Amino acid sequence: MSRLLAKSRFAGARLALATVLVASLSQNSGCDGAQQPLVVLISIDTLRADHLGLYGAMRPTSPVLDALAREGATFDDASATSPWTLPSHASLLTGLRPRVHGAVSKDHKLAERIDTLASLLFASGYDSAAVVNSTYLRRDTFGLTRGFLRIDYVEEDPSRAAPQRSVTDAALRFLDDMRGQPAFLFVHYYDVHADYASLPEYESEFVTPYDGIADGTSGQLFLANLHPGYVDRCAKAFSDECRISDDVVIDATTARIRFDAEDARHLEELYDAGVRQMDAEIGRFFEGLRARGVYERALIIVTSDHGEEFLDHGQLEHSRSQYQEVIRVPLIVRGPGVPAGFRSSASVSLIDVAPTILRYAGAAIPTALRGLDLALLWSGEDPALFEKRLLFGEALGFRGPMNANRSIHSVRRGRYKLHFLRSGAIELFDLQRDPRERVDIAAREPEVVARLLTRFKRVRQPGEPQAGGKPALSPEDEDRLRELGYVP
Repeated sequence: MSRLLAKSRFAGARLALATVLVASLSQNSGCDGAQQPLVVLISIDTLRADHLGLYGAMRPTSPVLDALAREGATFDDASATSPWTLPSHASLLTGLRPRVHGAVSKDHKLAERIDTLASLLFASGYDSAAVVNSTYLRRDTFGLTRGFLRIDYVEEDPSRAAPQRSVTDAALRFLDDMRGQPAFLFVHYYDVHADYASLPEYESEFVTPYDGIADGTSGQLFLANLHPGYVDRCAKAFSDECRISDDVVIDATTARIRFDAEDARHLEELYDAGVRQMDAEIGRFFEGLRARGVYERALIIVTSDHGEEFLDHGQLEHSRSQYQEVIRVPLIVRGPGVPAGFRSSASVSLIDVAPTILRYAGAAIPTALRGLDLALLWSGEDPALFEKRLLFGEALGFRGPMNANRSIHSVRRGRYKLHFLRSGAIELFDLQRDPRERVDIAAREPEVVARLLTRFKRVRQPGEPQAGGKPALSPEDEDRLRELGYVP
């Protein structure tokens, strides 16, 4: 079926489609036939997997999400398709990798001909609503939320310390309005993203004494990420390369910031306090689902668009590399038909979320999707099906000066992950033995490198869809993205 078709075309068919859908779900997913299905997809921006208890974090950051994982399925090795918000969310909401969907920079929106998860579900009789907390997800700007019948954009504020309760409240209001028919609700929280700030009750639990300069603000993190040699060159002699944008220049007045391990520790503590606060807000949302009697029958998926770096490979934040600290994300699925306490170590991806939801909803899965239904894993399918495919890390978001040793692209098959560096060099890591990507084994595993390169070149053929043109960003949008650290 083509991209979102006119709503009028489906007006007379929605009731019949919904009736068929409920019957299908009653047989396949254990839903009560008298109740309409509900799918809730939650994306927590910038949530690094290994900072949650269910993934081994030592600090008590995530009691709510840990409990959710015990009630459903946890995927220990889930990968994003990109290290920043726009392309990664485009993959989550289309089931396509960035090279295919085309939304790879703030100058490129999703092509009109590409279906979204919301438009595909609408064609199967679903009502839909999205509550989003990012300019990149706002209605029509980049096309990611195309197909949602209702969208509530809650403007992101990097300096906020309190949880974004208005996102939760809007999501619950939408649920009240959507009663009585199949429904898809997408909820996006920005709270964990820098600035790293939370209420005193959470910071007092996680943040230990510190007398350094790191404050967790986006502006300072941006400056700390600039290559020292680049800052020195611009301080001595200004040139065109020292102008990041019309409003951001690097010159002799720019403070040179070098963070050490102690600074990174403090930033991680600030970050963890924010994760704990976010976890509590997710708990409030779940309580709202329970109060409305829909928690038990809802298919709930919780994930993130990317992680965060704390000098793991020499830099901070995200969008600048393809290493595991920014590519590995949490992924939890709970709901009818999902076995409680199930854990999988298979290599899964954000592109697997769309086909999983479509299968659950009884909707057709477009042949263009390369993702796999996650239910195959808890149904006993051989994980080798997942390990045989290639997973890509694409679409860097940082367009300023960058260290030549940064990974600008990656391709993975099973345990092996190949990085392409800005310098032109390559790195190979065995994630089974070296999950933190510390030991480059490219020189001693030339056959593995050759196989990955061959398969990589084979799938990067011309003829794939292109982006849908330049989005119409207002000056206010540009300022907001710049304030959040997305430098144009």
